[in-house]
Amino acid sequence: MNSRPLLLLRLTTAVTAEIGSTPNGKLSIFPVTGGSFEGERLQGKVLAGGGDWVTTKSDGTIELDLRVTLETDDGALIHMTLTGVRDDANNYFRTLPRFETAAAKYAFLNRLLAVGIGEIRSDGPVHAIEEIL
Repeated sequence: MNSRPLLLLRLTTAVTAEIGSTPNGKLSIFPVTGGSFEGERLQGKVLAGGGDWVTTKSDGTIELDLRVTLETDDGALIHMTLTGVRDDANNYFRTLPRFETAAAKYAFLNRLLAVGIGEIRSDGPVHAIEEIL
C-alpha cells in the first residue's frame, strides 16, 4: 500500500466536559477552539465549534470521534471527521480521517481515503495525515 503526506493538523481545545461512565465507557468531550493545518495542497485554520467525543474503554483503550471544520487560506470550507483508536500503554494512536467539501479546488478530498498517526503534545493534539494512493 502506498501513501503520500496530505496534511499536518494541530488542534487547540478548551476545558474538557466529563460526561462520566456510560454503557460504552467513560465519555469526555474536548471542545475544539481552533488550530491549523498545512500540507502541500492545502493549508489554513481550524474553526472553533468542533469537538472530539472521546470514550475510554474498560481496558484503557480510547476511541475518538472528532468533527471539525477546516477553512483553507483561500476561504474554502471542509468538513472533517476523524475516528481513531488510542492506546497509551502501547504507544498506539491511529486515525481514519474523512473529508467533505463543496469547493471544486478541493473536491479530491471527497473521494480519498486517509490514515493518520496522532500525538498528544503539551500544546494540544497533532495528527499527521497521509492520503492512501
